[in-house]
Amino acid sequence: MSRLSYAPIAVKSNENTYYGFRGIDRSHDITAMETKENQHFWNLENCSVDYRGQLSRDPASYLYVEASRFPITALRFWSRENLVFAEEDSARVNLVSDTGIRLDSAYEKGAVVHMTNFKGRVRIFSPDQAIKDFNGTNFGTSTASAKPSFGVAIQRRLAIAGFKDEPNVIKFSRVDEPNIFTDEESDTSTAKAFFIDISDLIGTADVITGLGTFEANRLAVFTNDQTLVYILDPDYTQWSLDSRANLRIGCIAHGTIANAGSDLLFCSRRGIHSIMRSEQNGVTIAEASLSEEIEPLYQDLVRTTPDQSAIKAVYDSDTQTYHVFFPRKGNQLTKRLSMNFRQGYEAVNFQLGDTLFPRCGDFLGGRLMMGTSDGVYETLDRSFSIETGTADLRRSQMVAETPVLWLGDFMATKRCHTFIVQASGTGRFFVDAFDENGTDMASLEVNLDRLEGDKLWGDQPLKADYTFPFNHVFRGVMLRFRTEETDQESNITIISFAFLTHKDK
Repeated sequence: MSRLSYAPIAVKSNENTYYGFRGIDRSHDITAMETKENQHFWNLENCSVDYRGQLSRDPASYLYVEASRFPITALRFWSRENLVFAEEDSARVNLVSDTGIRLDSAYEKGAVVHMTNFKGRVRIFSPDQAIKDFNGTNFGTSTASAKPSFGVAIQRRLAIAGFKDEPNVIKFSRVDEPNIFTDEESDTSTAKAFFIDISDLIGTADVITGLGTFEANRLAVFTNDQTLVYILDPDYTQWSLDSRANLRIGCIAHGTIANAGSDLLFCSRRGIHSIMRSEQNGVTIAEASLSEEIEPLYQDLVRTTPDQSAIKAVYDSDTQTYHVFFPRKGNQLTKRLSMNFRQGYEAVNFQLGDTLFPRCGDFLGGRLMMGTSDGVYETLDRSFSIETGTADLRRSQMVAETPVLWLGDFMATKRCHTFIVQASGTGRFFVDAFDENGTDMASLEVNLDRLEGDKLWGDQPLKADYTFPFNHVFRGVMLRFRTEETDQESNITIISFAFLTHKDK
């Protein structure tokens, strides 16, 4: 790319270019993370790195369903177009559909709610409460006596667990009969309801914390510190435990379990993990955390969540991104941690976000929906046209912070004269520069040029170099890329940046 220079005449320059970006990395000290190529960031808020290594502002979200200005703590598609959600007001938890059907005071305030689809209805769970359901017309309550905390559908059965008095038991409904469990069962065929008690496998001090399904016939049973995988058969007497897939890694919350293609993602106390298919030895669990690069950050998010059972997640299969929502102290705040692995588990990218403080989400048919304190919002893709209006759009400030950049030499003092940033999009952003001690050096304003024929978010967007005088002396430099707090319209993609310094004689 072309390079302008503000160097004095006849002065030769060294060029130090940073590109091919990666997501957040906290695995090393802030002073020991310079790579230039494949450069990590120290912090990313409301922006992400895509598969090309380009840094882009998160897309906007628009208001899909205006709720009652209370946090939405669970939601689920009940059809390809419609949703049902749990709304927590000042005194209770209500169940509401996007068509206006309500069940007020369904649960006490603070109740954790989970949902799943089975037999044409959304099944709704909360600890020590009867199973409820929604059929698109009204809410109902199961006639079964079971009171689980969560459940999943598998092999034409509803599997439920998280019982107050039976914490190590999984109950399975009769085939195609979601209201008949062992207490109601009279059938004797292989289609009958039955249960599994895993106390002897895990130790009675541990409890079941979640259930997950994958590959159509496998059930993952999670405890605090262990994961068991069962291989299912239409004949329940033929079910077996897959000993190759059982590891001492547990799940902190049922709501974090999400299908990602043929894999199953979940959160442990140590990090994000995956159950996946291995060609060598069948089903395996990624014992090493997929989030090692951000381990201190991840563990801080877990540790500061008042009720870890309320942590939830959603997987966006279009962008191959796993979003985890950590409720903060206070009724309205959450922190979003997102993991993108479009390039596979060997090249994951992490980012943080707080737009609308979502607590839950669901994804279906290319639509990512998030439950917030203002209602249900749908996340737009990056091809949306801002000219359509911004009345119902929401977007938070983009902030991207680098570690200390040494321009290839930790010890040397640099005499810089030019800063160049390569970017595309519309609007403007700012670049704040600090030396290795955190002292302010400069703040630059970049106004993006809308070039003729420039595609706003094409796979190969036209880009331009923006060149600024940068007459500073330093050993190291830290950069902060940001939009204004009130700016909801600027679409920003940063491809690379570079420093031109005086060349040694």
